Amino acid sequence: MEPKGQNEVITSNIGAILIVTGVLTATMLAQFVAPSWMVRCVFGEAPSGPVSMALARHWGLLLFCVGALLVYSAFHSPLREPAVVLALVEKAGFVGCVFGTSLRQRPMASIMAAGDAVMVLVYVLYLVGL
Repeated sequence: MEPKGQNEVITSNIGAILIVTGVLTATMLAQFVAPSWMVRCVFGEAPSGPVSMALARHWGLLLFCVGALLVYSAFHSPLREPAVVLALVEKAGFVGCVFGTSLRQRPMASIMAAGDAVMVLVYVLYLVGL
């Protein structure tokens, strides 16, 4: 029996991958609930003023929705490819925003961006293997 290639392993386990990465992404609902605390923990400074608080909350809610869509798509295969493309674009954007700026000096932001970079790689491998 021939060993499975990397893409075959990802493709055959995509449901579990989407659940795990979706749940991890959805944890950003915490930023919707506690935007000052989350932004301070991740980026080292709290949002100031009502506009930045609203944007921080909105970002947390959007990330929760992306995560929930990933989990949902694990059980509804016609949605998998669009959900993965959406998450890939969101996560690649975050990776670029962190590693392409001085935010890379913030340890928690760099850890989160590195995790998203791994997810982007897995998503690309999945899409290429289709």
